[in-house]
Amino acid sequence: VIYMGYINVIKYAALFFPILCLLLSLPFLIHHYRKYGSITFSRFLLVFSFFFYVLCMYFLVVMPLPTRAEVLNYNGLRYNLKPFFVIPEMFMPGNFDIFKPDTYYLIFNQSYFEPLFNILMTIPFGIYLRYYFKCDFFKTLMLSFLLSLFFELTQLSGLYFLYPRPYRLCDVNDLINNTTGGVIGFLIAPLFSSFLPSRESIDDKSYLKGRTVSVLRKGVSLVIDYFFIIFICILSIMLFHPHNIEYIYIGLSLIVFGFLPYFSSGYTFGKWLMRYRLVGSKIDGSIPLYKHLIKWIVLHLFILNGWFVSVYICDYFRVDYVFCFIVYFCILGLFLLYCLFCLILGRDIFINNMLGISSDSFIDIDGDSDAI
Repeated sequence: VIYMGYINVIKYAALFFPILCLLLSLPFLIHHYRKYGSITFSRFLLVFSFFFYVLCMYFLVVMPLPTRAEVLNYNGLRYNLKPFFVIPEMFMPGNFDIFKPDTYYLIFNQSYFEPLFNILMTIPFGIYLRYYFKCDFFKTLMLSFLLSLFFELTQLSGLYFLYPRPYRLCDVNDLINNTTGGVIGFLIAPLFSSFLPSRESIDDKSYLKGRTVSVLRKGVSLVIDYFFIIFICILSIMLFHPHNIEYIYIGLSLIVFGFLPYFSSGYTFGKWLMRYRLVGSKIDGSIPLYKHLIKWIVLHLFILNGWFVSVYICDYFRVDYVFCFIVYFCILGLFLLYCLFCLILGRDIFINNMLGISSDSFIDIDGDSDAI
């Protein structure tokens, strides 16, 4: 029964994991592209496997969720501050006897199996902290303790006061066992270095790949710039209530992607955050303003924001809106597919090649390797 409960919790974690990935992907990409300039598959696998593992731990702590009516009828202990209370009970007369094998089953009861599981649950946490995050013993001890404390306070608060009282026991023994598991994980982490790539080799490979700017890195900077544009538009709506917000949106797009790179030596907000800039074929790397404007017209006006042009084409030529938008989304879909092929093949998009525009990466390889 206990085994099936753990399997069900992992299934729930797997269902929620894509949502967690969506929430964490952009911060993850921003951090790693800014620090390393690239993302290797091994780093991606390690970091997101760590996220999935922590999510599984959290679900194991809070699930299964009872109803509020059930919790209202609970009258048991809310917390236990007596450490190791299970051990004296185990050796009370009539319970466990080392010379009587028929009493060994007590060890596998939930009351005795649970402490062992709480230790096993956080062993991978200690392994991750030492192997990937390069934490020393004291830091691993403290982070394991704080993680367990967070879990116990979650239980004591009734899932952050969503329930009228705790529905699980807040136990000091769990705090001890979870912290012990993290320490054990720290101690055995070197065993994994024989068949897993070292953190240093992952960093070196990332820095090497980060010397070139991938399509995905450019895509992340593009998303950041458009987030900034959309934020300004929302702020304008809240403060000034403009009637034609689409003109403000397109105007901001022109400023950010057309004029700003020209006056800032190839930077936009997103490119600066991703640590690269646009450069031309001249000796000083400068790009004429007309090339920035041509790129904005082709890439941002007609492709990425073709809906704006489609509306005016429909109004001017009296064409059906549905037909125009179907054509536009087909073009946009083909362009995104083309970008995927460029990402796979390691090539730049056509507009940059046509205009002689390239990307210059600058990454500080002396950064703190203890960061994620």
